[in-house]
Amino acid sequence: MNDLPDPVYKAQPEKEEKSSHFRTILVALATCTLLAGAGVHFIGSNNSTSSHTPAAAGAGDNQGADASQQRMGIQLSLIAPEKAAEALASSGYSEKEQADILAGVKRRDLRLVAMPIFDATGTGGTVNVVCGTMHRTVALQTTPTVLILPISVAGNVDILPVSDPGIVGIGSGVITMFGPQVLPVMHQGDSLGLTVIAQ
Repeated sequence: MNDLPDPVYKAQPEKEEKSSHFRTILVALATCTLLAGAGVHFIGSNNSTSSHTPAAAGAGDNQGADASQQRMGIQLSLIAPEKAAEALASSGYSEKEQADILAGVKRRDLRLVAMPIFDATGTGGTVNVVCGTMHRTVALQTTPTVLILPISVAGNVDILPVSDPGIVGIGSGVITMFGPQVLPVMHQGDSLGLTVIAQ
């Protein structure tokens, strides 16, 4: 007669240690949650870049608005100093402005960047692009218009609607070092502040 061991005494498979796997999953989940929250915060701060500063406000008022306004950072292509004169020749600046900018580039006070700006929403419109004392008026088109901007290592650029934005607003975009970037839509009285970094 064969004696079979009692089922109570059967060898039980060893339980795997699940606590370390469980702990790893919890840490990964917490990390993802924190990163998602940071991304939502970052996107929310970028969407609030358009301020409702009246276009007719005085220069003193605009300086106060710039201090409180969060500016969207963009990286633009740097134009080599040896190509500065050629770039300025087709930039639309007056001869005096070109001479002043070129002198700043030679002193290394200024750098030139190319900022292709385009109509991102298909509604058209005209905007003023202000960079320091220089400003350019641009009719937005789906084909980018390349603006040559003089800045230091980093500079502030403001975009202001010139034509009536209407109900839908004016939607512009720029081509950065990382590709096209759509900017927030501007309505009547809005201004859009950018911080341009020369790369």
